[in-house]
Amino acid sequence: MYSFLIIVVVVLVKNVYTQGAIGKILIPFTGDPCTVKASNSPGRCKLLTQCGEIRDEIVFNQKLPQICGFQETQPIVCCPITRRPGYISEKKCREYASYTKENRLCGHNIAKRVINGRPAGRVEFPHMALLAISGAGSLRWLCGGSLISERYVLTAGRCLAFGDIDEPNLVLFGITSFNDPNHMQKLRIGNNLIHPGFNRTHHNHDIGLILLHEPVEINSYVRPACLNTHFDIPATKVMATGWGSREYAVGVSEELFSATLDVAEYKICNKSDANTRRRKRGLNDIHICTGQGNGQKDTCQGDSGGALQIYHNKDPTRCMYDIVGVTSFRKGCSRAPSVHTRVSEYIKWIEDIVWPENSE
Repeated sequence: MYSFLIIVVVVLVKNVYTQGAIGKILIPFTGDPCTVKASNSPGRCKLLTQCGEIRDEIVFNQKLPQICGFQETQPIVCCPITRRPGYISEKKCREYASYTKENRLCGHNIAKRVINGRPAGRVEFPHMALLAISGAGSLRWLCGGSLISERYVLTAGRCLAFGDIDEPNLVLFGITSFNDPNHMQKLRIGNNLIHPGFNRTHHNHDIGLILLHEPVEINSYVRPACLNTHFDIPATKVMATGWGSREYAVGVSEELFSATLDVAEYKICNKSDANTRRRKRGLNDIHICTGQGNGQKDTCQGDSGGALQIYHNKDPTRCMYDIVGVTSFRKGCSRAPSVHTRVSEYIKWIEDIVWPENSE
């Protein structure tokens, strides 16, 4: 199927290109500089077979390539010199989706209703991680997180900035209840990376990454999620997941819960006393506001760092989730809307750390 689509597009493009070049003799050279018109960024003329980013754009996004010319029957395309932010994330998403096909298992159990939520299905959110402190024979959990590669967990900056004594040193995967520890993986933390712009007082850039000491074992119960690479969220409802309290001032839960929340306008969150007091300029594009408050479904203490997500329902990533936000803060629980860090605004920062390799 992949090869067939490439051939069809090449034929169409060559016809258009040839018709537009009547009366001209074009002698393209691979290696010549070019400008990628879509982004106005520098590129290099390469054979289509040598530019993975353009091939993927053709197959998965049905985008016609920008042609430099032809070498016999082979198209020469304007290949970006610097990878497009989001390309690696999208490529990895398709790679991780292949695990669902191998296991023939899709965990989606979509809820229509981690305040007023419901217990998560056993393999419904295989990317969910639990950040904990292990010591003196006890285990205390602090925050949630999302597995986004074999070695990295995405979480909130506040979850990594408690101070030396309270910093998490262990991450748990593959569980939805402490009463069912089967398939649980406990991995030590190798390093914490908080966004350099993080400001705990004003809730700016509340996002961080955890480098695991060793890679997870990917299976039906533990699998990375995808990252939402576009600013717009293609849904009006999103799912929040976490081990936080079920009600205000009550201890954290021993079960993973999920709740479906409405995406709200910034002004809804800005009306909250806590939000306006701590963020005098109000929320902006690096945030996502969810819920309405007034006792409705919401996140709570212990949910920070957890995933705000939407799900895919089309191939080739049908069984995957897109992480659109990282749960940041709220005033109480269900008393006011929740605020989340918008992941798409940090894609380049994430990719440069998690997948620094070249896009080819």
